[in-house]
Amino acid sequence: MSSAPDTEAQKEGRLAGGSRLAVIDIGSNSIRLVVYRQHGRYPFPLFNERVSCRLGLGMDKQEKLREDRIQAGLSVLRRFSRIIDTITVDEVKFIATAAVRRARNAADFVVPAEQILGHPVQVLSSEEEARLVSLGLTANMPGISGLITDLGGGSIEMVLVKKGQPVQMASLNMGHLSQLSKAEISDQFARIDWLKEAVGQPLYGIGGSIRALGAAFVARTDYPLFLLHGLTIEVLALSSLLADLTGARTDLSGVPMGRRDTIGKAALIIEALVEATSVSRLVISSTSIRDGVVADRLGDQERATDPLILACREIAAGQERFIGLADALIDLLQPIIQHFDGRLHRRLIEAACLLSDMCWNEYADLRGFLAAEKILALPVNSLSHRERAWLASAVRHRYDGIKPNRPAGDIAEQLLREQDFQTARAVGTGLRFALIFCAGSRHLLEQVSLHIEGETLICRIPEKSTSLMDEHSRRRLDTLAEACDLTAEVSFIP
Repeated sequence: MSSAPDTEAQKEGRLAGGSRLAVIDIGSNSIRLVVYRQHGRYPFPLFNERVSCRLGLGMDKQEKLREDRIQAGLSVLRRFSRIIDTITVDEVKFIATAAVRRARNAADFVVPAEQILGHPVQVLSSEEEARLVSLGLTANMPGISGLITDLGGGSIEMVLVKKGQPVQMASLNMGHLSQLSKAEISDQFARIDWLKEAVGQPLYGIGGSIRALGAAFVARTDYPLFLLHGLTIEVLALSSLLADLTGARTDLSGVPMGRRDTIGKAALIIEALVEATSVSRLVISSTSIRDGVVADRLGDQERATDPLILACREIAAGQERFIGLADALIDLLQPIIQHFDGRLHRRLIEAACLLSDMCWNEYADLRGFLAAEKILALPVNSLSHRERAWLASAVRHRYDGIKPNRPAGDIAEQLLREQDFQTARAVGTGLRFALIFCAGSRHLLEQVSLHIEGETLICRIPEKSTSLMDEHSRRRLDTLAEACDLTAEVSFIP
C-alpha cells in the first residue's frame, strides 16, 4: 500500500469521520472486503463487497490451490487494495480460512497476496475459525443455546453453545465445493460423539449456502418478510426443502442464481447434519467470522451490554430531537410494563422508546408507515422476526395512534400473536400520548406519572401544568387506557 501523502480522495474519505477497520476474509468460495466505522456495538459497514473466485475448487482431490483460482483471487485483492488505499482505513485485518489452511501450495497465494495488500495474512486454525464464528453470533444473540454451524466452500465449523458459551467445537474439511457422497458426509458427522448433545436444540446456520436455503424457503412459502437473518424454519419444513434439493428431481425454485450449481451439495451436508443431530429447527444468521473479529475487540463491559440497546442508542443519538427523552419515556411506561405481567420484554420497550423519534422529520402522513418499514429492515442482528414485527408495530402506533394499519401492518399481522398486538398498541399509544403531551420536553414529561390502581390508569399531573391536559391529550390518554383494558383518570396534585 502506498505511503505517499494523502490524495484528495483520501482527504475526502477522512472527512466522513470515524476510526476505520477493514477486514479482508479469504474463504474457499469467495473473498470479501468489509470496511467498518469502528463505533461500539453497531459497526455498520461503510463498504461491503463479496467476489466469488472459488479459491478452494478441487481441494478434495489434490490439496492444492489451482493456478487459475490463485490468479482469480489475486485479481480480487488488487481491486480491494486500491479501494482500501483510496477510502483510507486505520487498520487492516487480513484473514484466510479453510482453502489456504489446507493447501500444500498456500505460499503461492499468500506471498503475492501480502505483497499486494502490504499486510500479513493470518491463516486461521480450524479452532480459531470456529471460535470467531461462534463469537460473532453470540455477541449479537447473547445467551442462546444450540448448535452453531458455518458452512463454507471448503469446511464446516460446528460449535455447541449453552447459554451463550461454547462447550464443544469441531471443524470438518467439507463444504459446498466438496465432492463427497452422502455416505461419506454422514460418516464424518458420526465420528463426532458430542453432536448427540444437540438433539432437540435449534441449529443456528451461517454462510451463503444457508442463506440460499432461506431464500428458497421464503420464495416457496410466501413468507411475509424477506429478511434472512432471524428467519426460523421448523425441522419438518426444512427436511422437505432439503429433499427437494437433493432428490432425483431437483427443484431449484427460489434458490439464488449464484448458488444453484452448489446448493445440492450444501443441502446434502445440512441434510446429513440434521439426521445426525435431530435438531428442532434452523435459525438463519447473517453474522459471520467478520462479526467475530469485530466482537473480539470489544471490552468486557461492552460485550456484557445488550447489543440491541446499544445499537438503538447509537441510532437515537443521530436522530432524536431532544437528548435524553428516551430514558424519561422508559420510566413513565414502567406501570404499563408491570401491568402486562411478563408479556412485555423490557429490552423491547427500551428499544421502542429509543426509536420513537426516528421519523419525526418525515412527511406527517407517512411517518408511521416509514418507521415500521425502517424497523423491519433495521440492520441489527439481535432481533428475532417476531420481535422486529412487534417493535415496528409499536412505533407505528406511536405515530398513527389507532388509525387502520398501513402496508407494514400486514407483515405484523402474519408474524405476531394476538397478545403481541395488544402490547404493541399499548406501548405505541403510550409513547404517542407522552411525546405530544410534553412537546419533547423532558422537564415537562418528568412532572407526569402513570399509576394503575385496580381497573384504572391514573395520570398524575402538577396543578401548575393543568393546561397541558387539553381535550386532545385526554383523548390520547383514554386511547392508552383502552389499549390496556383500563379506564383513564386524571389527578391534579399540588
